[in-house]
Amino acid sequence: MKSLIAVCLLFFSLIFPSRAAQVCAGNVCAIVPDAVAAFDGERAYRDLVKQCEFGPRVPGARAHEQCAEWLAGQLRQSADSVVTQKFTVKVRGKTLRLTNIIATFNPKGKGSALLCAHWDTRPRAEKDPDPSRRASPIPGANDGASGVAVLLEVARVLKLHPPGRKVTIVLFDGEDWGTELPDMLLGSRYFAAHYRGERPEFAILLDMVGDKNLRIPQEAQSLRRAPEVVRRMWAAAERVCSTAFVRERGPLLMDDHIPLLNRGIRCIDVIDFTYPYWHTTADTPDKCSPDSLAQVGRAVLEMVR
Repeated sequence: MKSLIAVCLLFFSLIFPSRAAQVCAGNVCAIVPDAVAAFDGERAYRDLVKQCEFGPRVPGARAHEQCAEWLAGQLRQSADSVVTQKFTVKVRGKTLRLTNIIATFNPKGKGSALLCAHWDTRPRAEKDPDPSRRASPIPGANDGASGVAVLLEVARVLKLHPPGRKVTIVLFDGEDWGTELPDMLLGSRYFAAHYRGERPEFAILLDMVGDKNLRIPQEAQSLRRAPEVVRRMWAAAERVCSTAFVRERGPLLMDDHIPLLNRGIRCIDVIDFTYPYWHTTADTPDKCSPDSLAQVGRAVLEMVR
């Protein structure tokens, strides 16, 4: 099998010397376009670590403000345009100043796609096994930083290999603030309510995609409300050797894809919800891996190229 892959790779390198490369996940390899192979999992992982170095990105904290500035700056190096969508929300008597970050690539492209993730972190670790830590904010390495890290690297690749369609990346704020659903998904609710552009052909939400033991089933709401996007996403993952995507039905989740679906945007949730450090102070970079980020990033690039 390995010899066959080597022959195929040699053939592609001779016929298309700058258009194909080999990628592997474990013992499985595939030959993919350069625009997909260019995704650098190590660089994405460094972006994950950088976000955590700011500290918990809780609205109102200095780390939240600093990280927003850094994220916008990173996207400005790659995108055709970047807009910071600032807004305020009152939640149980507290006023939150929030920021969605919106980057656009190839604005005149034929068709469009929307990619998104939340960049804020939860203000309380209510699932922590140590009761004394449950009032502490979470570091948010996987729950927040992983999806953002993938999209920052996707943005860099899109600059080098411009897509044929328009691609919009949105980093949502305020996803993880509340304890009940009306006090959560704040950034995606605001974005959906104020969205006036053309309806994307498809949208992909990335959430908790950095786990070392990554295994992504097909989230139930996505299967029910945007099944054709799920089919395309999993087929794209298979083409680029992203073996973390499994064709199994996952749990039904209330996540940032719901406000988009309610607005008529066909959005799916790419998520591994079997993360043992969810909403704990142990959600740190050492629980994540460059390979997991790369598997997701390559699948996303295959979808949008």
